Formats: sequence, structure tokens, C-alpha cells
Amino acid sequence: MPSLPDPVDRECLPCYLYRVAGAEPCAANLRALMHYRDYSAPRATALERKIKLLGGFCDCEVLLNVFRPITDEAARAVDEGLDMVCKGTRRGSIQPCEQWMMRRGVQWGGGQFRSRSA
Repeated sequence: MPSLPDPVDRECLPCYLYRVAGAEPCAANLRALMHYRDYSAPRATALERKIKLLGGFCDCEVLLNVFRPITDEAARAVDEGLDMVCKGTRRGSIQPCEQWMMRRGVQWGGGQFRSRSA
């Protein structure tokens, strides 16, 4: 099994998953998510459990069910399969950059997509 690329400095979780998904087919597991966690956010020990509560049971489902593009630029890139430049996040965070929105769930509240201002 080929090794996954490491996250780029300050690259957020959904941008990393989007980049990896474009290079490799889905393996029906959370391998890329766990690689990101181990490399960039090792203290996020409950990440896999939280992502599964939000409907992400494999790497591609994380992009479909947990995160969605919020900016026109990101939505266009996802729709057309183009490369995307991450706007960055702090190291150790699993929060998305300003191009993505995280779905709220059981622990994060409500099961709704939240707006940045809320």
C-alpha cells in the first residue's frame, strides 16, 4: 500500500482530504484522516469517533457528509475537480480553513451546517 503524502504546513483537514482524494481512490476507510491527525493534530484523539458521528465512515464520506465548500472559489474547484489552495489553519487544529464549513453533530450541536458568524 503506497504511503500518503504529508499535510502541507498549515493545511486544514478538508483541504488535505480533498488533495489526497484527487490523487488516490477511496480505500473505504479513514486512512488519510488518521494520517492527517497523526501528523498535524496528534492531540485530537476523539477525531475518528466525532467524524463517524457526523457521517464520515471513509475519507470520501468526510468530504461529502462532514465538510462542504463555503466559498464560490472552493465550490467551483470541487465541482470541476481543480486544485485548491488552502487558506490555512493553526497546527494542531482539525477546524477547516475559511473555504470550508463543518457540519455540526451530536457533540458539536444540532446536525446543521453552521455559518461562520454563528
